Amino acid sequence: MENLDIIGIVKTQLAKKFNCSEKDFDCGKLVVTEHPEDTGAAMRAVCFGGSAVFCVKPSMVSDFKRIFEGKDPDWIFETNSLIMLSEILYLHGHNVDNIYEYYVPNPAFSKTEPKFETEIIKSGFDRFKGEPLAAEVFDLQSHGPISIMAAAKKNGKIIGMAAAFAENDFMWQISLAVAPEERFGFAGENLLAVIKDAVLAEGKIPFYGGRENRISPSTGSAAGFFPCWSQILSRPRDDEFLNLHGTR
Repeated sequence: MENLDIIGIVKTQLAKKFNCSEKDFDCGKLVVTEHPEDTGAAMRAVCFGGSAVFCVKPSMVSDFKRIFEGKDPDWIFETNSLIMLSEILYLHGHNVDNIYEYYVPNPAFSKTEPKFETEIIKSGFDRFKGEPLAAEVFDLQSHGPISIMAAAKKNGKIIGMAAAFAENDFMWQISLAVAPEERFGFAGENLLAVIKDAVLAEGKIPFYGGRENRISPSTGSAAGFFPCWSQILSRPRDDEFLNLHGTR
């Protein structure tokens, strides 16, 4: 799988998720689209390929188009721009939740050899539920079923676990957990690289992003990943003035 293949698949899946055209990611502008259905967050924005798409609930569309559509997406992560975004969300009863960066593998990165006794598991995942690290890697099950796991052992003890979850037919999201005594070594990056290779061998694209994956940028870079797109999410406001002023 070549780098352009990975980027192309990511573009296709993001277009489906954000209810836009793949061409929107090549226009170099900011595009506003409407939620096709209730997808949770009132606003989800993606920055990819020099463009940005804001997918918002129907009542927000006119305001977002009036203020943002067609603008240069380079402004998005500047302080003043985020303040403007926060203000318009606030008027609709929401706040900016968080900004996440997502990473995909560099296919030119050489295959990694395990530095520990490492097991690749493709079935029978429940047998690991008693392991101290299992709860951390199982946290992402809401994103899709577990498709593959990897467990690294040192002196007979599991010191690291990783799992890949099938978010769709083409992309599997990775979660990683490493024992506290190994977090300042290379166990995390080695295990991450091993499961990355295992997912690629299945013909799927491994990716990760956001705090729930527990993978630092330095660990991901050492394992052969690079940043590919960013997302901004909103959440409902819960301040004391919400009931006084109402929402639209």
